[in-house]
Amino acid sequence: MASLGQYLDAAAHAVSVKDSATLALLFDVDSVHALGAVRSALGDRGMNVGELCEEKVGAYAPWDEIFASHCQCLGANAEGRYDDAFVAMQATIAAFVKDFRAQDTAWSLDALMNLVRGAVALATRADDEAERAGRQRKDGRLGDAGAALMLVYRNTANTSVWEKKSQCLFLVISLFKIYFKLNTLHLCKNLINAVNLPTFPTFDTFPVAQRVTYAFYVGRLAVFDDNFGVAEQHLEYAFRHCKSDSRRNKALILRYLLPVKLLMGKMPTAMLLQKYGLGEYVDVVSAMKSGNVRMLNDALKTHQISFIKQGTFLVLEKLRNIVLRTLFQKVHAFSAEKNPAKGNQVNLHMFLAALKWCGCDMDIDEVEMIMANLIFRKFVKGYISHKSRVVVLAKAGAFPAISYDDDRPKIAYLQN
Repeated sequence: MASLGQYLDAAAHAVSVKDSATLALLFDVDSVHALGAVRSALGDRGMNVGELCEEKVGAYAPWDEIFASHCQCLGANAEGRYDDAFVAMQATIAAFVKDFRAQDTAWSLDALMNLVRGAVALATRADDEAERAGRQRKDGRLGDAGAALMLVYRNTANTSVWEKKSQCLFLVISLFKIYFKLNTLHLCKNLINAVNLPTFPTFDTFPVAQRVTYAFYVGRLAVFDDNFGVAEQHLEYAFRHCKSDSRRNKALILRYLLPVKLLMGKMPTAMLLQKYGLGEYVDVVSAMKSGNVRMLNDALKTHQISFIKQGTFLVLEKLRNIVLRTLFQKVHAFSAEKNPAKGNQVNLHMFLAALKWCGCDMDIDEVEMIMANLIFRKFVKGYISHKSRVVVLAKAGAFPAISYDDDRPKIAYLQN
């Protein structure tokens, strides 16, 4: 096992020759060799780690300061003091970024990204530790990690050194993950705007995995904002570009894409649901095809916990209007066949009978309100004759195509 002196000698050599790969390994907070070197030094009470860092790395200031903070981080991590380890990691990143900002190349970028990964990992452990001890605080250390990552992001994005921008999308995704976990989704908006600036690297230059992950998070955000046209665009991109053998990831994307597609009136095949293990949607799809409101209600109730955890339950509840429209279409077809002379008129009492058959116990006034809502939301074109309790449908296009597109432009990166 290497000693702390040998670890710092390796650090000095990596800095002197600008060995990016070795430096990145030295900044891995869970490196067995690094943790072992620091752990051995902790047992030597006569050793001053700060002085040793200055002795070994002082010729390459401020790297002596950076490694002094990092050794404190490693020592705390080795002893399971994750909160102290994270605080030391904050100091490491701050010192590293100060030097990185002044560099005219990006040779140490990989090491900085390892520090970013370490910061998130330690923040998560510190928050878990605090929760077990009953002393967690709002946003916890993960929120502090988000601030540290934002510092790194600004110093990689706002620079004339284009090589430094190569990890910008990775940092954006890392911040997304933090904001989603903390439920501070409003913070994602500025990042999305930044990605679409002309100064941001072209989207296609980033690895496919990063592009897919970014599109997935932007799509999820659009789902939560009820921007279903935008959500469909991004989630389709993510699904289309996700590796075909990544079935678990494709299924995860579909859990957000399917509700959006269903809202658009687009049905998945039974084969697709079976392939990706999405059995919870089988009855939902059947209810939409048949107009069976009771089946939809039962399906949502049965899988309510799963849908709530995914954040799609409220979206799926919006399917009731589409199911009601399908049921009304069937009632209209039956009415037109029974009385062709008045094919564009439907008595609301017939719709009431169909709803009661589906297990919906209501009166005629409630049915009229449902119908008025369908017309208001442009699911049906026509008007209601309140006096005669009849719906008079438009002679052309009485059931227009369902669309949730808005007037905002599509996100530009998909065309890059």
